[in-house]
Amino acid sequence: MFEQNYTRPSGTKATAVGRDNRYGWSRLLRRQAFATLTPAEVIAAETSIADKVRSRKEQDKAAWTNIRARFEHLAVIEVLQKRHLEVTGKEISRAEVLAALMFAGLRTVARDQDFFITRD
Repeated sequence: MFEQNYTRPSGTKATAVGRDNRYGWSRLLRRQAFATLTPAEVIAAETSIADKVRSRKEQDKAAWTNIRARFEHLAVIEVLQKRHLEVTGKEISRAEVLAALMFAGLRTVARDQDFFITRD
């Protein structure tokens, strides 16, 4: 009745995903952001966030950051991780699932009246 949460596979082909596959959704999201939003805004935000993250002593090359998310949000991400593994036999990270969700909804949200800016 109650299904187990997503468990990361270990020692299987599911974990042997190449670098291109791991970053695919992030690249698609960035292209979508450039096509949907103002590229200058996207670049400025990326630069600002990367500078802040990389300025931390414990960070070296990676520009990872943490955000607070409600458990409902994480539940959706974990269900999608599990489904992706079942369908493709390949693992997908939380960041990739989040990028896929953002890619799918970016245009819709950007066109919503609460996010749309008209430039006169």
